[in-house]
Amino acid sequence: MPRCPTCQSEYAEDVSFCPRDGATLLPAVLEGRYRLLSPLGTGGMGVVYLAEHLGLRKSVAVKLLRGELSRDSTFARRFEQEAIAASQIGHEHIVNVTDLGRTPTGELFYVMELLEGESLGALLLRERFLPLGRAVPILTQVCRALEAAHARGIVHRDVKPQNVMLLQRPSHADFVKVVDFGISKVMQGQTGGGLTEAGAILGTANYMAPEQAAGGAVDARADVYAVGVLTYEVCTGSLPFRGDNTFATMLQHLEATAEPPSRRRPDLGLPPELDALVLSALAKDPAARPTLETFRAALEALVPGRVPVFPPAAPPAPLVVAAPLEPTVVSTRNLEPVHRGGRGGLLVAGVGALLLLGGVGLWAVTSRGPAVEPPAVSSPVPAPARPRLSIASRPEGATVTLGGQVLGVTPLELERPDGDSGPLRLTLEGHVPEELERLPEGHRLEVTLKKPPPPRTRPDKPRTGKAQDKVQDLKPNPF
Repeated sequence: MPRCPTCQSEYAEDVSFCPRDGATLLPAVLEGRYRLLSPLGTGGMGVVYLAEHLGLRKSVAVKLLRGELSRDSTFARRFEQEAIAASQIGHEHIVNVTDLGRTPTGELFYVMELLEGESLGALLLRERFLPLGRAVPILTQVCRALEAAHARGIVHRDVKPQNVMLLQRPSHADFVKVVDFGISKVMQGQTGGGLTEAGAILGTANYMAPEQAAGGAVDARADVYAVGVLTYEVCTGSLPFRGDNTFATMLQHLEATAEPPSRRRPDLGLPPELDALVLSALAKDPAARPTLETFRAALEALVPGRVPVFPPAAPPAPLVVAAPLEPTVVSTRNLEPVHRGGRGGLLVAGVGALLLLGGVGLWAVTSRGPAVEPPAVSSPVPAPARPRLSIASRPEGATVTLGGQVLGVTPLELERPDGDSGPLRLTLEGHVPEELERLPEGHRLEVTLKKPPPPRTRPDKPRTGKAQDKVQDLKPNPF
């Protein structure tokens, strides 16, 4: 019998969705070919399922866009563009999408290869940083994937560790697959036109190029900048820019000077060639950045002739998508008034949040001011490990936001954010949201999400006359 994966309730064969949770009942068959077996991951926009191609007897992954988003023309077109972009590139380091369709009730879905591995983001949460001998082969594969996308006129616009999958193959450890072209930009032809309003900002703030943060024109050089940020993070265990909130981080990308990686982590002995390469990719002017081919060649020169193999410690669980950070969507014309020190308010809409920021404190950041050199490091003291926070929910799969920024989906482990970052909120479809005013003390948080009470209904009863109606109206409602 069909079963709800959330509440485990069973229903008749002709029921497709759980009336309590709205979840798709499993197993379900799409277009007579794909049997959905179990959920692999849940995000703010949809669910990825482990599935079986009935004709080929082959395991695949199916990404299903939520019903309300499937009926929104902008989200639907962006979802279709993600599938088309990934399928058209056809590169070994980009996830292969094989089919696109709709369920009988109108939800969009696409079918892709099943990736058994973990995201680079999950690896960095565990290892903090990677030595050059392991980092360089991973980063060069990312470059090759993006080079293939750019050759087809497609800019990814959301390069980050969560969108880099690492597979362990017998002949190639750390085999890269780049995923999630949901906010990609098509530079050639008409496909995807009109998906982004003028001045709208799409991407993840921690990896966003200055021109992207300012709502300007974006091309392949924005991906070069994101790869520079990614290289910095993989090699040092920290981001070059990280503000107290999304807006502050975007301002740092626009104005701040990045500290060289070797100065950020003097204990790692990073070569000066890496400093020069990463800082060139982080240039504020897109024209000053190297091409991806040049960047990749310089990376490979850091460890010439070395292709290390790292056997996996244990077979990883199947995982297709792991995106603790949802892309930031900022609806504003651009940030130039802030560059000029303007004190007018600016409306910034992040995923699930609305931030209204005035001019307080913005006067300290100006495009005409002198560059601020980072303080010199007096001695090579290793950076202290930041405390971590583990967040779990019952049931699992709840979206976690902090101060309006999406952190990920439970179960979730991350660095403990600095200071009072605002309310912590857990949401799950079919359950009452849970909100905490501030981060809890300790290293673990467990939250039980409750289902909303069923609506009170009054059964219809036959009425025989006015007197009988009055008697029935006086009776207490048993519900």
